[in-house]
Amino acid sequence: MFLASTTEDYKAVSDLNRGIMKFKGADSPKVVTISTVLLLGSIAALVIWALQAAYALN
Repeated sequence: MFLASTTEDYKAVSDLNRGIMKFKGADSPKVVTISTVLLLGSIAALVIWALQAAYALN
């Protein structure tokens, strides 16, 4: 099945403005920075918790 497409179907969209991030400003540096800090902070907290639970470092 062939679907006709126009140039409007291929609008320039940032890679960060696709998928679940379908809101205006999803690719702004402020949002990306906040998301990165939250993600890396959560990972670090889980690693520290896991090390303390496994090895009793205190």
